[in-house]
Amino acid sequence: MKGNEALFIMRQNVIKLFKQYEYILLPSIRFVIAVLAINLLITTIGYVGPLSKIPLVLFMALLATFLPDKWMILGCVIIIPLFLISSNLILSVIVFICLWVMYLLFMRLFPKESLLIIGTILCFSMGLEILVPVLAALFGSYVSIIAILLGVILWFVMPQMAISLQTSGTSKGEMIDVLTRFFTVEMKGLFAHKTMLCTMVIFFIVFSIIYIIRRQALDYAPYIAISIGAVMNLAGFGLAILFLDMNVGMLSVVLMTILVTLVATICQFFSIALDYQRAEIVSFEDEENYYHVKVIPKIQVSTSNTRIKTIYNTKTENKDYIEDILNSRVHSDKQKLFEHE
Repeated sequence: MKGNEALFIMRQNVIKLFKQYEYILLPSIRFVIAVLAINLLITTIGYVGPLSKIPLVLFMALLATFLPDKWMILGCVIIIPLFLISSNLILSVIVFICLWVMYLLFMRLFPKESLLIIGTILCFSMGLEILVPVLAALFGSYVSIIAILLGVILWFVMPQMAISLQTSGTSKGEMIDVLTRFFTVEMKGLFAHKTMLCTMVIFFIVFSIIYIIRRQALDYAPYIAISIGAVMNLAGFGLAILFLDMNVGMLSVVLMTILVTLVATICQFFSIALDYQRAEIVSFEDEENYYHVKVIPKIQVSTSNTRIKTIYNTKTENKDYIEDILNSRVHSDKQKLFEHE
């Protein structure tokens, strides 16, 4: 414990600093994520129009920064069809209906978990897609896996949609032909896409394993869950590459898994630090129930604030200081004696 004391002091200082500037950091992070998400959507779909201008993009990101989660998700449901309406009116209407059904059945009921749909798409664009199921399993609920799988599907659907929009015409007949081809040929081939299906299965397995293990009454359960989840991720993608010809490089999977493991471990460390060596099993009962609870104290490191006013590092200074004290005491004794007389 003493050897790690400096590490825990650093953790407390970082958390204290973050809480001190939390009112600035959180909106700033949310604003940056909103800008990245809007730009990614515009780039992937290939939208060129008034809403793609920088001032409007920044304005939409600013709204997303301060709006509640439910209203921000509702804004996404409205904005995405607006990006499509200039290219294919019929497709934009169908996309709006699909997104509205998703909003009614899932997004409005679980607005915080629905943000993982956007997070999954952003992490795919950065090559860190495995980070989403790992962090969601550590800090979220089991409903989060639904949002993650929806994000995976949307990530593979968006490029196909962009191709259809680029080949679409302006007449009503051409729009219908493109729409028919999109839902009969491209979507059928998409849901037989090995990479998408394997990714969904691996994400589901990794998420479930981490979520189940971190909820167990084990010492260092979250860190064990992260380790086993990383191994399962490597095994899953390795088997998919060997036997299913999944179009993913194994070296990139290994590097991504190592990086995600480090990030998840750091996030868990800063989230909560427990002293498992002082863990106790407490049993008590009342009139109706019997309780058997494992109590694990949090690690609290006290930092002493020692102030050194003066340092005497020479014999002369030390001698002068002692003489001053003795002279003051002699003067005080003489004064008391004079008053007594």
